[in-house]
Amino acid sequence: MRMRLARRVVQIVVFAVFVLLVVLTKWDPGGRPPVEPWFLRMDPLVALSAAVAPMHHFLHYFVPAIVLLALTAAFGRFFCGWICPLGTTIDVSDRLFWRRRKRVVEHANRPALKFYVLAVVVLAAVFGTQIAWILDPIPLITRATAQAATPVLQVGYNWAVTAGEPLLRAIHVRAYPGEVHTFSLNLLVAAMLGVAIGLSYISRRFWCRTVCPLGALLGMVGRWGLWRRWVTGCLTCHRCVTECKMGAIPQDQPSRTKAAECILCYNCISCPKGGRERPLDIVHIGLGSEKEGHLTELGTSRRKFLAAAGVGLAYGAVASTGMSRKPLSDKLIRPPGAITRLRDGSFLRMSEDDLRATCVRCGNCMKTCPTGVIQPAVIEAGFDGFYTPTMVPRVGWCEQSCTACGEVCPTGALSPFTEDEKYVIQIGRAWVNQSRCLAWRRGDLFKECLVCYEHCPYGAIELFNVEGQKRPAVNEEKCVGCGQCENRCPVDPEKAIIVQRKTWEGSRRAPTADGIRRRSLEQQERSDPGQG
Repeated sequence: MRMRLARRVVQIVVFAVFVLLVVLTKWDPGGRPPVEPWFLRMDPLVALSAAVAPMHHFLHYFVPAIVLLALTAAFGRFFCGWICPLGTTIDVSDRLFWRRRKRVVEHANRPALKFYVLAVVVLAAVFGTQIAWILDPIPLITRATAQAATPVLQVGYNWAVTAGEPLLRAIHVRAYPGEVHTFSLNLLVAAMLGVAIGLSYISRRFWCRTVCPLGALLGMVGRWGLWRRWVTGCLTCHRCVTECKMGAIPQDQPSRTKAAECILCYNCISCPKGGRERPLDIVHIGLGSEKEGHLTELGTSRRKFLAAAGVGLAYGAVASTGMSRKPLSDKLIRPPGAITRLRDGSFLRMSEDDLRATCVRCGNCMKTCPTGVIQPAVIEAGFDGFYTPTMVPRVGWCEQSCTACGEVCPTGALSPFTEDEKYVIQIGRAWVNQSRCLAWRRGDLFKECLVCYEHCPYGAIELFNVEGQKRPAVNEEKCVGCGQCENRCPVDPEKAIIVQRKTWEGSRRAPTADGIRRRSLEQQERSDPGQG
């Protein structure tokens, strides 16, 4: 009983830490870096699916995942029972909603299915097609917390601050409402989490037992772990079979344990024949080398496993060869962190293939963006680019001093960069639609509008005297595509200045940091009217 209580305490504490880390994943104007995405970097499936992708060399991101795999190999599949935040969410919801309800189809569990799902995920990743994000529990619950739950919590906080302003003022506490950023597809994200939780209506932890590819990976690695369950003098009361939420104890052999399914939850530890006050010391869990009753078989079919591998290879090949892709939309603007750092300090703009292969669609870059300009792609990037990060200038703009998106990415799909480097990371290019621009109208229709000129932080909007009137134009050498001009443009519904995707030459290199600093200082002097 003490170990069961300890597990529940650990689950609650770890879940609270997880939520806190997601909430604190935001840009700090004071220059403090965002919190590290430890849970995502701890995820071995995220590490594996990104590491096997072609041209990926960010293995240093995945040291926590390697440590977790080593601990799993030594002690078994403890992560699912003690640490996984989605597992905790499922346990709590199961206790709240379906504890007393008879399961609909208890025998519907197919534990082998998750191993086939794992094969599809990994082998698709070999071809650079990332699909682990759909079913991997850590990206799934991170995405739902960051993009569906956080805006709701922010709205609730704003309401509480506004309604409680008199009380707060009376006790000399200052609190201000915060900006609420919404994301496209947030209902879909919430629905995906709802499905994972709702499947418990069928049986306890149905998602973990039947679908979860991360659980499959940890089960495969941890089935020889030395922290084991063993039984002495079994009374065949089958209480342990009923208590086991993972179906790890065979119905006809309660003294045995399916090692790949056991999550060390300790639900089976007490035998009721000894009474509630004095349980018999029959079921043991701890360090042990006993092989009898410790079943390491996965229960998979070789033919089905090969078929699943073939599905993963076929899907990855089709997606990676471009047969399923449409031409990239001009509106597909990637965040500034989509770069590949070279050894000499310079960098190349990351290719679409590399970004899609390494992005696990966790939503961290979208959550941390201070203006909400980073949104999930819907159709702009095609089917295999669904939910990858794209910038939507009508929603926000890339803040000049913000470098957060490259710092919170767990896989290197977005790399860290400096504020000075933003002067040369051209994520897009703006152009003026003269047919819609107020300042390019003729005669009585002309209106002096300098909004884009006044808001451009890079001095890329220049004014020209045409027919005696000031008219804006874009200096392509200075424009980085931050989107502030489009966001601020007063013309609706179609803006008069638009930022579009910039086509990068694969051989083009950006200057090193020293060159960037010199150029940034020159641009600041030119754009500052108080200089010279």
